[in-house]
Order: sequence, then structure tokens, then C-alpha cells
Amino acid sequence: MSVALIWGSTWAAIKIGVNDVPPFVLAFSRAFMVAALLTIIAVALRQPFPRGRRTMAVAMIVGLINIGWTWAIIFWSEQFVPSGLVSVFGAAAPVWTAVLAHFMVKGDRLSVLKILGLVLGLGGTVILIGAPDAADGTAGLIATGLLALMPITWAIAAILQSRFLRTVAPIPTVALGTWASALLLAPLALLQLPQGAHWTLASVLAFAYLVVFGTCFGMVVSLWLYRKLRPTTITLIQVLVPAEAILIGTVWLGEPVTIRMLAGAVLVVAAVALNAVAGAGTPPAEERLTATPAAAE
Repeated sequence: MSVALIWGSTWAAIKIGVNDVPPFVLAFSRAFMVAALLTIIAVALRQPFPRGRRTMAVAMIVGLINIGWTWAIIFWSEQFVPSGLVSVFGAAAPVWTAVLAHFMVKGDRLSVLKILGLVLGLGGTVILIGAPDAADGTAGLIATGLLALMPITWAIAAILQSRFLRTVAPIPTVALGTWASALLLAPLALLQLPQGAHWTLASVLAFAYLVVFGTCFGMVVSLWLYRKLRPTTITLIQVLVPAEAILIGTVWLGEPVTIRMLAGAVLVVAAVALNAVAGAGTPPAEERLTATPAAAE
């Protein structure tokens, strides 16, 4: 719940930041700071970094998806799309995770309800792609297209974490992925350096919040949860995020809320709700049986 509450507020913080600082510069600065802080903490706590080619590769791929690719899209898109709407696109991640988990995670099977949820989620996404009335022409259309692809990549990252990163130490693993993301964002940031950054107190506070709570806390706890829960269960966090993000964006930032936005959001939320009702987080029979003796002890 704490992760959901924090992530629901990060969208507004990003919006505040990109008002003063070029988006890729802000994204790179955040990635570099997070990577440095988590590396220092991991070394201080003597936590081992991922070892083995496959584990290291997966950790970097997950980091590039959840941080590098995602931040590049979100930070850039929030110049043209209301922060609350940006967050709604992410709510489709549990639906896509359920589909991928059917083929890649033992015990997470598709059902009629999950398929219905997928249809509703796709319908909501189609509606949302045309929702940002405040978007700036072609840039807004490109932004919403990229935002529609984003939750699919989140689903891929969720499956990878569930299958290959269940036993790693979260702090150094997130640090490794964030360093890879910083390298990805660096050339984009360099291109925007000539635009200049005008850091204000608001943008500095927003940046600090994003670094400490949005990533150092949120991403580490999220990775830790993959030891305890199924990927479809963890990504259900996304259903709580849009409601908070839209509320903050409307009340605090004065962002518009259109009927089309609400209609798309309702379909996406309904899709995730169906996915939850379908028992996405229920352990398979063999896991329940093996857990029974332990519980008796």
C-alpha cells in the first residue's frame, strides 16, 4: 500500500520537475543520483551485487525497462499530457502481465475473466490514446502511443523479475539496473543541455522526493515483493495509482479531467478488477500443499 501511495504522487512531482528542467536532463539526474545512493548503501550494508551473466543481464534489462525506457517516455510525455492521464496508461500493466504469466509463470493461468479483462483494458487504452485534449498535436499523439506501449514492457519486466530475480539482494540489483539506465539516458540528456535548466525550490523538492521515495524506496520494495507474491499480484498496485495521480493532478496542478479520460480510466480499472477477481494472486495447488506443513510448524 505504501508503494502505491508513493507512486501515485510521483506523477505530479515529475510534472513539477519538467516545468523547470528539460525532461531527459531531469530523468538522467534522477537515475544517476539513485544509482549512486543505492550503490553506497549496498556497499555499506555489504549486500552482494548480482553475479552470473544471466542474472546480471536480467537485472540490467529490468532496470532499462522500469527506469531508463519508462522515465524517458514519462518525463518527455508529461510536457504534453496531463500527469493523471499518464498514470492511467500504466494501470494496464496487470492485464498484460496476466497474459504473459499464462505462458511464462507456473500457476498463473488465463481464464474467461482474465480474457474479458484484457479486452476491456485494450478498449480503455484505445480510448485513452485520443484523450489528452491538452496535448500538443503530433507530439501529444506520439506521447500517447508510447505510453500505450509502456505497460506491455512493464509486464515483461514483471515476468523477468519473478522468474530470475527472486533470490537477489534488492538494493544492489536496483542499483545495477539504474546504472544501466543512466547510461541510456545520458546521450538524451546531453542533447537537451543547451536548453538550460532553471532549478527552483519546487523542482528541487520534487527531484529529491522522486529520488528518495519514488525510486530508492519504491523500486527496492517492489523488487523485494517478488520474493513473496506473484507478478500479477504485484502489478495490481497500478490500479490504485491512477486515482491518486488524477486527484493530485486536478486539485494541486489544476489539470483538466475529460469525459474521455474518465471513460478510458473506468475500462482500465474494470479490467484490472476482473484480473484480481479471477484469482491472479492465488498460489497454485502445489505451492499451497508445500506451504501447509510449514504453517503447521
